[in-house]
Amino acid sequence: MSTLSFAGPRFTTKNLTLAAMLIALQVILNKLSIGDPAVLKFSFGFIATALIGYCLGPWIGGWSMVVSDIISNTILNSGSLFFPGFTLSAFIAGVIAGMFLYQQRISWQRILIYEFFQILLTNVIGTTLWLYLMSLSSSSTGHTFMALLFIRLPKELITWPIETLLVLVILRQLSRLNLITKKNEK
Repeated sequence: MSTLSFAGPRFTTKNLTLAAMLIALQVILNKLSIGDPAVLKFSFGFIATALIGYCLGPWIGGWSMVVSDIISNTILNSGSLFFPGFTLSAFIAGVIAGMFLYQQRISWQRILIYEFFQILLTNVIGTTLWLYLMSLSSSSTGHTFMALLFIRLPKELITWPIETLLVLVILRQLSRLNLITKKNEK
């Protein structure tokens, strides 16, 4: 397994077009969700996040995730509140995906470790912290950080192997098709 990398492709028209298509996919897959966004929500957005990192690297991937988050929570808002913390988490998710997946050999070990860090940093720590901070302003809910963590942690433990398997299958098929050039211009 090769090391993590902050290297990514140059910002070209081709990469901008690819980013736009993957942002649209991210928005659509995130809108197809189950559960309460205020506590527990499951969607297939993690697939698009992995594709963004695999195709665009950490920096374009991070900014693509920011654009996706802003579009999802402003223009296409479905009742949830916009909170900048979630935008920061989206950027971090894109950077993590790019660091682990861009120009890397797809193996189950790499995907398992990638999903672990993605879930730990963005879902368990980030989302729980943002939900806690948002609940401080609304005295009716009054969730504590640890209470939210204990509510959210079992869902994340259950989805970790499921997300790993789905991302592994999709990225392996994509790498076999050779649609994405392995050595983009740097």
